Amino acid sequence: MKKFVVSIVFFLVAGIAATSWASETKKYHDQDLPAPEKFNAHFPDMDANSDDLVDWDEFKKYFPDAEKSVFDALDMNKDGAVDHDEWHAFKQAHGMKHMHKEQMNKD
Repeated sequence: MKKFVVSIVFFLVAGIAATSWASETKKYHDQDLPAPEKFNAHFPDMDANSDDLVDWDEFKKYFPDAEKSVFDALDMNKDGAVDHDEWHAFKQAHGMKHMHKEQMNKD
């Protein structure tokens, strides 16, 4: 009986530890994506028609080597466009800071 109780306690502790580890390694997208640094841009520079949304055509024009899966992952609400909030959520999730156009040109 003592072994049984010890086993139950062990599995409970292991489960709690696994849950804690999983929450610390949260994925922000459904699939693996290329390094986010390749997609660091000032939102208005991508928004060619200034409608506060970046559609696939605008994204592809700004990032010619991008695959559609990257855009789809950024479009978190799946409305066919990336808005300013989605763009900054992506950047923040990957440790990239909001930068104004002038700051980006210095790099």
